[in-house]
Amino acid sequence: MTIPVAGRSAGPTRTAGPARTAGLFFVGALICLVVPPLAAGVFAPDGLPTVLLAVAGVELVSAGALIAWWLRRHGLTRRSLGLTSERWKRDTLLAVATVPPRLVLEFGVLLPATGGAANPEVQEILRMASGGPAALAAALVLGIVGGGIAEELYFRGFLLGSIPQRSARPRVALWVAAVVSVVLFGLLHLPANALNALSITVAGLVYTGLFLATRRLTAPIVAHSLWNTVAIGAVLVSYG
Repeated sequence: MTIPVAGRSAGPTRTAGPARTAGLFFVGALICLVVPPLAAGVFAPDGLPTVLLAVAGVELVSAGALIAWWLRRHGLTRRSLGLTSERWKRDTLLAVATVPPRLVLEFGVLLPATGGAANPEVQEILRMASGGPAALAAALVLGIVGGGIAEELYFRGFLLGSIPQRSARPRVALWVAAVVSVVLFGLLHLPANALNALSITVAGLVYTGLFLATRRLTAPIVAHSLWNTVAIGAVLVSYG
């Protein structure tokens, strides 16, 4: 994956057509982040570790390649995505602070109300864990690389960071993108019921809020990766 280096433009600046950019974003989201896990579920339903690792790699590489191409085409650098180490300690602490209240909501309210151990997402985690340490490790890698990094790079860095910068009305574009970020992020996770939809909406709001508050990817990436890791552990402790 190659992303232009900060401070160095890769070509002439272009103005992004809203319809074309929106189409590219939606199609890219489907190809990069929806098709790989769906294909894995169809052709390798047992969730073999190698398949999970492959899904994580495909998501990150494909999303990164699409974003890198778009940045180069529009004369932007990776800093437009919020890829910077500035204030990383503060951003990391912000991310960590979002986890405890979400644990209370998820495991104290939402999961018990949707069947607890019978919840499809809980069952999926338990099924992967039953495959042994390798399967569990692969699931964690998928949650961090495919979820925490690839999804945040795409839904927050690309959609909220870079795309509005090439809009004729960047401020309006940013807030429209923020709504799209939360809604599409939820829809693409295919929630099984209303409470699952609420759970993923809360996640989208948290990650989007972190990016808007900091204009950097550190906080949403850490929050998303940490949540995916902690949630798996909490499921195993509570229902395993």
